Amino acid sequence: MKIRTSFNKLKRDITVGKFLAVRELKRNNPWSTALIIFVMSLTFFNMVLMGGILIGLADGMMSSFKTYYSSDILIKPASQNVSISQSSMLESLIKSLPSYQALSKRYTVAAILINEDKVKIKDTEIGQRVSGTLVGINPIEEDVVTGLSTQIITGEFLNDYDTEAIVIGKGLLAEYSKGSSTESRLEGVVVGSRLRLTIGNNNTEVSVKGIIDTGNSTVDNRIFILESTMRALTNNQSLNVNEIAILLNQDSNNKQAKEYIVDNFPYNTDIVVETAEETLPKAILDMKKTFSMLGNIVGVISLVVGAITIFIVIFVNAITRRKYIGIMKGIGISARAIEISYVIQSLFYALSGILFSSFIVIWFLAPWFDLHPLKFPVTEGKLAVTTSGLILRGLILTITALISGYIPAKMVTKQNTLDAILGR
Repeated sequence: MKIRTSFNKLKRDITVGKFLAVRELKRNNPWSTALIIFVMSLTFFNMVLMGGILIGLADGMMSSFKTYYSSDILIKPASQNVSISQSSMLESLIKSLPSYQALSKRYTVAAILINEDKVKIKDTEIGQRVSGTLVGINPIEEDVVTGLSTQIITGEFLNDYDTEAIVIGKGLLAEYSKGSSTESRLEGVVVGSRLRLTIGNNNTEVSVKGIIDTGNSTVDNRIFILESTMRALTNNQSLNVNEIAILLNQDSNNKQAKEYIVDNFPYNTDIVVETAEETLPKAILDMKKTFSMLGNIVGVISLVVGAITIFIVIFVNAITRRKYIGIMKGIGISARAIEISYVIQSLFYALSGILFSSFIVIWFLAPWFDLHPLKFPVTEGKLAVTTSGLILRGLILTITALISGYIPAKMVTKQNTLDAILGR
């Protein structure tokens, strides 16, 4: 019986509090209400956007690493080997994978590019040079796996007849990549430039057919050439390659594919098989953790600002209406009902700001960032926002608003009823 009485009182207080809150909101200046909602919207924007952009930057780096370098699985020779032994046998095994879609075989070697057309101050000065990784590829295979042709910023990608052409990453060119003074980069190189390619004691003249920009430093510091040309330059008679990038069917499990290769390849001790996640440098993973922490710090600051805003609004409202609150208590309206009315008002401000911001983020900002990624020096950044993330941050802001609305209301309703009515 006692429990039912308490429940009925609470129900009545909630009903009265709701009525008082709606009445108060209707009587408020609409411009003041709109301003408070706008402030709450900005608070939620800060909680979502800054973290979303920072994490999106790290995700962009991770995505570019997988898309343009490792694909779903990357196979390299073990540390004691120069190349992948029994590459033909391994290729046949890979193609037997149930989830197999395509692969790209790569020959890699350290090389030097020399720009002999560089203006020399002295006759004894050598041409400008830069070191990079030369990658011999089958253009069609590589493009199916990594889609490198879509990342050509000027010129064209290689074809099967470009025996004297290269595609060069922007990281090796001064015009496209600004670095420290200690980093050597070629200057004045454009599509059609003739460069001298040196591999050990062998060298040849090549022309630049295209310049590539993937946003991934590993790929953007490489030089791509036909595998046939590279093998001729290095006098390589072996079919053993240095890298194999494997593209799997969509939604395939790359861990299971890795286990399949390791379990069925008899020379598995001579190779290193890594999933896309395992190929990521530790620096990128650490960067994502750091950006996530920075986003959370900004979110906490925004949350404090929002809490203070709600507190001030409710406190000022309650103080200016102290006499009115005293009269309501005098005619029998409970303090709890009055407190509930102010809590409902604070929740209205918070939820309105959250819903407005969420609508803008989901329907406008996220699609816009997908079509127009932010261009950072290291990669492209999108807005990393998930529905679960929005809901979690919305709940945090809602709870904060509830507490921020309840505290000032409680402070005012605790005052003696007679003193409130008389303004003492």
